[in-house]
Parts: sequence; C-alpha cells; structure tokens
Amino acid sequence: MYNSAMTVWFSLSLTVFAYTLLSFGYVLQKKGVSWIGYKGTKDRAFYRNLATWAAGFLLMNLYIVPNAAALKRLDPHIVSAMAGWGVIVLVFLSQALLKERMFRSDLAYTALVVAAIALLNIFERPETGEDVIRIRPLIAALAVPFVLVLPGLIPALSRRVRGLIFACVSGLSAGLIIVTMKVLVAAHGFRVSAYFASPYLYLYLVFSLAAFLTLQASYKMGRMLAVGPVQYTAAIVYPVLCSAVVFGNRLHGIQVVSVGVLVLAVSALLKKHG
Repeated sequence: MYNSAMTVWFSLSLTVFAYTLLSFGYVLQKKGVSWIGYKGTKDRAFYRNLATWAAGFLLMNLYIVPNAAALKRLDPHIVSAMAGWGVIVLVFLSQALLKERMFRSDLAYTALVVAAIALLNIFERPETGEDVIRIRPLIAALAVPFVLVLPGLIPALSRRVRGLIFACVSGLSAGLIIVTMKVLVAAHGFRVSAYFASPYLYLYLVFSLAAFLTLQASYKMGRMLAVGPVQYTAAIVYPVLCSAVVFGNRLHGIQVVSVGVLVLAVSALLKKHG
C-alpha cells in the first residue's frame, strides 16, 4: 500500500486539505445562511449572503475529491480520523469569521487531537491496507445504519432518544462514505468512468444523503451539545471497525487508544462550542 514515504505524506496532506475544505464550507454556509427565508427586498446583502452560502455548499461537496485520492494509499481509519482536524479548523474559523467565543481549553484539546492523529499514523502497520475486501462483513457493515434507524422512527420514544439515534445513524453513514469510496478506488483506481458500473458509487450517494437527512432530523429532536459529539464519534469510530473487520487491517494498541483520545477531545470541543 505504501510505495514511498513521499506518497504517504502527500496522501495525508490531501486528507488535511479535504477536511479543511469541509470545515471552511460549513462556516461559509453558516455565515451566509440568512438568505434562507429572507422576506425583505433582495438587496446587495441578500445576494452576498447567497453567494457566501453557495460557496460553502460547493466546498462541502468538493472535499470528497482529495479524500478519494488519499484513500488510494490510506486506510479508512486514517482518513476518518482527520475529521478531528476538521473540528479544529471549524472552531478557529468560527472565531475568525463568525466572531464566536474561544475558550482557554481549546488549545489543550487541539493539542490532544493533533497528538492522537500523529500517533495513529506513526503506529500504522506498513503491511495493512492491501485492498483485500471481505464481502460478508462489508454487507453487514453497510446494513447497520438501515437497521439502527428503525427505532428512531418509533413515535413512542422520546424526542431526545430519537435525536441521538438519528445522530448516530448520521455518523455511521458519514463513516460509510469513506468506506464505500475506499472500495471504489481499491477496485477501479481513479478511472471515474468505471465507478458508474459499480454499486458502491450508488451506496456512496445513498449514505451521503442519509448522513445529511438524519443529521437534520437529529438537530430538530435533540440538543446540539449531545448531537454533535455522538455524530462525530460514530463517524470516526465506525471506519476504524470497518478497517479491521472489512479490510483486515491490524490495529496497534496505541492506535486504539489514540482513537479514544481523539473522540474524547473532539467531543469536548463540540460541547464547548455547541
């Protein structure tokens, strides 16, 4: 999988760039969101907000391109862990562009995220990621969000519980975006024309839509302070499990601990800024 150190570092830089794009897009959408439901005269401010929101939407949809390129060399658990970097960018951009409050603890949590990502990569085994896909575990992994979403549709459950279920499903779906893209590039490389004949392209699109819709549902039913950490935890942890079960990657004990630290630090950042 790792042909050279240069290839590894370049692939890692692509994931950093990808999640920077995603976070920048999120902040731009938030900055320009006031155009939605605007009832006044469509003046310069309206079109400026519309353009800002549209630019954010474009960036949020472009992030998968560098991620897909990185997945040719990196395993899903490495790429998904970079979502932690995305949270750091989100926090600092929100302060710079949206004038949101920063906390003293942000720097400490940022250091933990960076350290966890570094250890995850340092202890990555060079023999892993040989693009061997275990079909039955893959099918089971793909089915989990569809099964888990069913309790969220039961009206008898409280809105809080249903919101947490939808947040978890959104995170699992976000993780499976990485997994299905990994399968695509493992099977077809960068021959995009070949993707259209693969069912995994359409599963990628399904999980992209599912991640968005269930996240919106969770926001309506649950508290932001709970929804964000649950969604990000599932999005980071699930590809780790898929790397081990579906792709047969052997994770070092330090890597498992690093994922735990990463999840705790990201959850703390989201709770502070939720």
